[in-house]
Amino acid sequence: MDLATLGALCALGSAVAWALTSLLVRSLTPRFGTVAINAARTTVCALLIAAWMAVGDGFDGLAAISTRSLTLLLVSIVAAIAIGDTVFFESTRMLGLGRAMTLSMSYPVVAAVLAAILLDERIGAQVAVGGLLTLGGLAMVVATRHEEGTVPRSWLGVGAAVTAAVAWGVSVVALRVPLEEIDALTAQIVRLPLAAAVLWAMPWSWRDAPALMRGGRDVAVRLGVLSVLTAVSSVMYVVSIKHAGVAVATVLSSTAPLFAVPLGVVFLGERLPAIALVGAGVAVAGVVILRL
Repeated sequence: MDLATLGALCALGSAVAWALTSLLVRSLTPRFGTVAINAARTTVCALLIAAWMAVGDGFDGLAAISTRSLTLLLVSIVAAIAIGDTVFFESTRMLGLGRAMTLSMSYPVVAAVLAAILLDERIGAQVAVGGLLTLGGLAMVVATRHEEGTVPRSWLGVGAAVTAAVAWGVSVVALRVPLEEIDALTAQIVRLPLAAAVLWAMPWSWRDAPALMRGGRDVAVRLGVLSVLTAVSSVMYVVSIKHAGVAVATVLSSTAPLFAVPLGVVFLGERLPAIALVGAGVAVAGVVILRL
């Protein structure tokens, strides 16, 4: 298996994990604030990555990080988790998961444009056609989802989802440069503790932390699963950017709705309209074109 294919498979794997993550966070947000949930999952995730490295090759790679790369890693993680993930989870509360994903999944376009301008990453016809088909198909899938109890559309929710897309686009471009000198695990052991520190510095996380601690076994299990998914997904995502490139990795990782919709059908009893099936087919065709 060549590295580009490995990167593409990791991007799809991160999409599956993100779909599960979004559903788990959605199940917790009625009781707890999104900042506190994000801070807790990021902290546990950082500890899991540290343990992973401790039993593996150790932390020798940290010595190879330059000041420039360290700065870009800080920018990428603050943009991705402290800003992007937090406002995305908040947008799902205001718009519903389907509508929020419809808007926020435009981040591959932001990332591809920034990569072309700042990193001279070429966007060929194959990537452009495959990417547009994939994103168009995903829009058809998630825009038709019916969600019980969905909060009516609001400009604040739309703004939050769009802000998440921009933040994720900036994050992935900032991350691409450091990955030329360090591996995925080393990048994450720097990024995640920084993100956790920023999130815990926010007053909203301290406000809701006591409620999380009193949540009982059910909440603890969900946070544990959420943290494991975040750890696995974050490493796969970084590997995909390193080996598949910004444009391909971001488009494939944005296919999370393809997996979120069936999960909603199986576990939440949601119906899948015919147009959503057509959209899934279009998105799959786009993925095939991207990897031809």
